[in-house]
Amino acid sequence: MSFFALLVALSLCQIAWIVLAVFWIARRHDEIPLLISAVLFYVFTFRFWALLEGWASPVNLTNFGFDQLNPRSGLEVQAIATLGQTVLLSIYMLAQKRRIDVPHPLASPQLLDWLKPRVVALGVICIFISLWTRRSVAMQTASGKSMGFEVSSYLSLFSLSLVGVAILIAALWKSRAFRSGGETFGAALLFAGIFYLTFQPGMRFQFLGWCIAVTIILASGQPFLRRTQVLVIGLVGAVALFAVAGALRNVEDSTGELEQSAWERFAFAEDANMLDGFALLRQVYPEILNYSHGGEHVEIFERPIPRAWWPDKPVGGYMNKLGIITADSGFMLGISPSLFGSFYQEGGLVGVVILSIIYGFG
Repeated sequence: MSFFALLVALSLCQIAWIVLAVFWIARRHDEIPLLISAVLFYVFTFRFWALLEGWASPVNLTNFGFDQLNPRSGLEVQAIATLGQTVLLSIYMLAQKRRIDVPHPLASPQLLDWLKPRVVALGVICIFISLWTRRSVAMQTASGKSMGFEVSSYLSLFSLSLVGVAILIAALWKSRAFRSGGETFGAALLFAGIFYLTFQPGMRFQFLGWCIAVTIILASGQPFLRRTQVLVIGLVGAVALFAVAGALRNVEDSTGELEQSAWERFAFAEDANMLDGFALLRQVYPEILNYSHGGEHVEIFERPIPRAWWPDKPVGGYMNKLGIITADSGFMLGISPSLFGSFYQEGGLVGVVILSIIYGFG
């Protein structure tokens, strides 16, 4: 099969999954396959076409000894990702046999009245602590400490708590727990605070996390067409704002240049570089580093242990393991290889298939 024919076949396969996922929503009221399919289409198929057409530029790490992404390696990565997607979603749809209906009301009034003040208090506390941790991290990095090795992750990652707070507030809002105008205004202020703290270049993944979750909550319980509209508008809006937050890195740009940069990041998938990250990872495994054979998943349980308690704790990520990033390098670098890239890191193609099956059942 020719390069172009295989590319078209893989693209059509991912499009078919999106179409099937729309029917799945109508049948099961389950958005998970659509979210997975839409994201994977954007970061693999659309990203690859944008690179081939010259609309976007591949990640360039040649100064660190990596080869630049080429059409062949890009096609191989897209094929592996499509295989993983097909296995994962097939298993998920076979295992998920129930229809997800949203009860009305979502919870008893007594539970909502008990939960509401506690969520509001939690939100206020987390916002103030997030402001303090951001200041502390900024002071430590300004003094010369390495973000990845010498600054506590409990400080740098505390703002992730805002994702959970935003989801809880959205769930209460959906449940109509905020009955008076004052309560609604207070909840809106909390949302505004969370938006402000996460809509920044270094926090935009947190922003994307709660924005997608809130979209799903607001779409739940709606008629099929209305639900699909809310999901599409919410997802497109989240990705667009994600691109804007990325463009804000160049704060010295004029307004027109900033708008142009944000548009290019969104329309040409400049930020959706998981295809590139996967291709870079395949240059490391298994030629330079051996497959992890489950080690990447075990590391998840090691990460909460402070390095001050375990100075010799193994570093995570192949950039760290290769010695490219150290406490003295003065920079942080990481290109996400997507979930299937992490599966490949565990055991190659076999790892992709086995872990896709496990995650599909999970």
